[in-house]
Amino acid sequence: MGQSYGWFSSAMGGRPPPTLRSVLDGMLSVWLWALMTPLIFAWCERYPLVRPRVARRGAAHLALFAVFWAGEVLVDWLAAPWLAPPGRTLPLHMALRALLGIYSYAAMAAIGHALRFYRLYLDRRVRASELETQLVRTQLRALQMQLRPHFLFNALNTITGLIRTGDSKGAVQMTVGLADLLRAVLREDGAQEVPLQQELDFVERYLRIEQLRFQERLDTHIHVAPEARDALVPHLLLQPLVENAVRHGASTETQNRVDIHITRESDMLWLRVRDTGQGPRPAAPPPSEPGVPREGGIGLTNTRARLRHLYGEDHRLELLPAEGGGAVAEVAIPYRRAAARASA
Repeated sequence: MGQSYGWFSSAMGGRPPPTLRSVLDGMLSVWLWALMTPLIFAWCERYPLVRPRVARRGAAHLALFAVFWAGEVLVDWLAAPWLAPPGRTLPLHMALRALLGIYSYAAMAAIGHALRFYRLYLDRRVRASELETQLVRTQLRALQMQLRPHFLFNALNTITGLIRTGDSKGAVQMTVGLADLLRAVLREDGAQEVPLQQELDFVERYLRIEQLRFQERLDTHIHVAPEARDALVPHLLLQPLVENAVRHGASTETQNRVDIHITRESDMLWLRVRDTGQGPRPAAPPPSEPGVPREGGIGLTNTRARLRHLYGEDHRLELLPAEGGGAVAEVAIPYRRAAARASA
């Protein structure tokens, strides 16, 4: 480009165009700097001009420039019989090469530092994203680990109640059912989301335990729409909702019916758990989440926190009065196919 500009300016100014010798001399300099550019970029990575030790790193760049300048002068001296312009002395040639070399090296070093800073910026963004992902996973794992002892504690309380009432057969059956549940928990692979059918199997085991306690006072029904059967759901999502429904319904002397209704509406999966008990108990909103009901104790509190970590604002969890009495817990989460997740 510089040689083209020289030809153009000479033609416009009425001056004779540059000679072929001067053109080749300029092209030689350009190619020498092109060959040295990767080394300059590598030097900027190893000796960036940032604190601390700016002076030492600057000296390293000056040393590299001196080597480049000496090499360029040596090449020019060897090629002088063919390329050097007539009448140019060696001191003048060295001074011109040094002046042009300073500008060239400074430009290449500036580009090298810009590339380095951009790479560091991208690396920091990637690390920040990875740390955020690890933090969310750790928080989710902690919430899940809190939920398991909570569930186990409630189940053991139920077994204790059966023993105190003299129902040894029911206590044995419930202990066997609890062992079955614990085996299912121990078989987990740590995934935060599981196929819906796996979650339903776990809930059915839990309901069998509760059925032993409440006998004919508990009636359960599960309905899953065909288009929702291949969905992914957070592990242990349904169990605290069902437990909440069973506990509220058990506070009355009449039969409690628990209905689990799962459908897909557009790109959202809806899970509704309804009971015919006394309905949701009013509670004050927690300070950290104004306006959000704090129903259900540890189970629903952890469920709400897990949904927030997994889906951000793209979810819904509400405990509402049901028509005709009782309460309904409604959960809406983004619909994700289990088959698509497995093949990803």
